[in-house]
Amino acid sequence: MHIVTSFPPYFVGFLHSLLVSPTYIYVAVIALFFGLITNKFAGVIIIPVLATAIFLAAQIIGPVMLNHAALAVPAFDLALAKTAVAAYIVFLVLDTVVFAIKKLILKIID
Repeated sequence: MHIVTSFPPYFVGFLHSLLVSPTYIYVAVIALFFGLITNKFAGVIIIPVLATAIFLAAQIIGPVMLNHAALAVPAFDLALAKTAVAAYIVFLVLDTVVFAIKKLILKIID
């Protein structure tokens, strides 16, 4: 335990927030999965819409399953729309990177 407490406080805080809020894990898993199933470049534009929907559903259902909280449907307002647009942009970038790396590796293998 001494090894973990000897890290700088900002790193320990980052690890704590990562373990408390599974948002980063949701994003990484969803982006990796949808980036790997994308076959064509046109899918890079369309697939992040599905990834955003899955992410928003995970944001709603995640606390219910992890913390045994009550299911609360979010209000459909401007904040949710901004979150959806931001998630779409993040998934667009991450899926494009994963798709490009996958194509590069497949080109090297062939």
